[in-house]
Amino acid sequence: MKMKRKASLVLTGLLSVGVLMAGCSSNSATTSAKSDSGNSSTVAVKPLTVGAPNGNWQENFNPFVTNPLYGTMGLIYQPLFIYSTVSQDTYPALGTKYAWTNNNKTLEVTLRSGVKWSDGQPFTADDVLFTFNTLKKYPAADTSGMMKVITSVEKKGTDVVDFNFNERNIPFQEYVLQACIVPEHIWKNLGDPSKVTMTKPIGTGPYELESFTQQVYKLKKNNTFYDKASYKVPEIDFKAFNSNESAQLALVNGQLDWASMFIPDVDKVYASKSSDFHYWFPASSTINLYPNLKNSILKDVNVRKAINMAINRDKIAKQAEYGYVQPLNVTAVQPRDKDFIAPQYQGKQFKQDLSGAEKLLQDAGYKKGSDGIYVSPSGKKLSFTLQVVAGWSDWIQTCMLVAQDLKKIGIDVKVEQPQIGAYQANLQSGKFDLAMGWTNPSATPYRTFKDELTKTGGWNPEGWNDPATEQAFNDYKVTTDPAAQKAAMAKIEDVVVNQAPFMPLFYGETWYEYSTKDYTGWPDKDNSYATPAVFSWPQAAVILSKLKPAGK
Repeated sequence: MKMKRKASLVLTGLLSVGVLMAGCSSNSATTSAKSDSGNSSTVAVKPLTVGAPNGNWQENFNPFVTNPLYGTMGLIYQPLFIYSTVSQDTYPALGTKYAWTNNNKTLEVTLRSGVKWSDGQPFTADDVLFTFNTLKKYPAADTSGMMKVITSVEKKGTDVVDFNFNERNIPFQEYVLQACIVPEHIWKNLGDPSKVTMTKPIGTGPYELESFTQQVYKLKKNNTFYDKASYKVPEIDFKAFNSNESAQLALVNGQLDWASMFIPDVDKVYASKSSDFHYWFPASSTINLYPNLKNSILKDVNVRKAINMAINRDKIAKQAEYGYVQPLNVTAVQPRDKDFIAPQYQGKQFKQDLSGAEKLLQDAGYKKGSDGIYVSPSGKKLSFTLQVVAGWSDWIQTCMLVAQDLKKIGIDVKVEQPQIGAYQANLQSGKFDLAMGWTNPSATPYRTFKDELTKTGGWNPEGWNDPATEQAFNDYKVTTDPAAQKAAMAKIEDVVVNQAPFMPLFYGETWYEYSTKDYTGWPDKDNSYATPAVFSWPQAAVILSKLKPAGK
């Protein structure tokens, strides 16, 4: 079942940008499964095989860790609701409806009745209270900082839970409603949930753990699930691959039904191999060039705007991203959220302007040296390093193109390629000049931009801290009025366009390849009901609910 988002409410997404791959296979032996009516008849349906180039699996089905095993969130443990980040859809899970009360300071959620944990114990409101109170007791497990915003969680009767806030914060409901709920009778004696290694997960979701090895783990249908008839896939096998090459080979050979990986020339390499092979790369986030605003030169808005003007984004889209990306609006608002773009920026795209960029620098007092590199009024060269993760080939090519463009306007850039761990540490500690990085996908523009542009944001490597920007986000979060939200968003867009706190490069693609040989019902550009990446949990659980055996 699918619920359309109410027009008066704003929902934000929780998903982090991924560069992982996963897929589902249909080449294993046919599985016989009892029909959902419980009678003795059987249906022959092949399991899905999910593969990822992550090396051997490490057994831990813990929804409170940063990167739980695929299926932990959504298939085993469920949230109250699931939100799509590519459409305007909301899917009920353990909750059936919600509403803001108490002058928008209380979020009231009605729970689904008749739900059982996979061990047969009943799911109750006490499990919800236990989950959130445990996060309050152990902040290390509260990675979204929910209990810093929620003052208390209370139950009303048997099937209603109230989340009380100390101030109005409408978009924050996404954190709350999409947090996975765990059973009190299992977790109450486990202590800090962030330190738990869970090998025997008990959840309310449509699947449960069947077996585990480091090479493959299997989930089977949960017979206690309240809506098991909606899930037609009897078994999901998650296989480990040691490299992108081996995973891609399995995909191209038809051994995977569902994958999420970057493939150069996907039409030739993949789609042309079979009429069953398809792909769709919807925009899910914005990939940016982040300046370190602690750098005295990059702190100058004139330098940042000159960099913005010098970049040839069309060339990046065609050469580095193989033409997979959609045209980029100057506000960096996602295509899905085009109604949020202020009138003055509708239809506006970036255009390279090299002469304009140099004039901006010259008017700000920068002088070109004998080596062709501009020097600041204080005598500092416009010479920077640009960090990008080693091995991310399309991003590396993008950075090389950026460096070439900036050289044309007298800015010297050297591309550095640290490993991902060092890269993340450098951005978090401010040890960089420029860096190519991602944003957090969300169900509306609010959270993505809040993460990038506020002092409490979850991904603000540039260090933007501006009272007027903070006020715009405050204006947005206190209201359910769409017009007021758009007015606040217009102020935020003015900051992005006119102050260039970061430089948008392109809309990040959601890598997604799929086969219709054994299963149909996949999301595509004409039916974009959920983010299609297999690593986008819990949204991927929605896709599993839509799949049907081909020909049935």
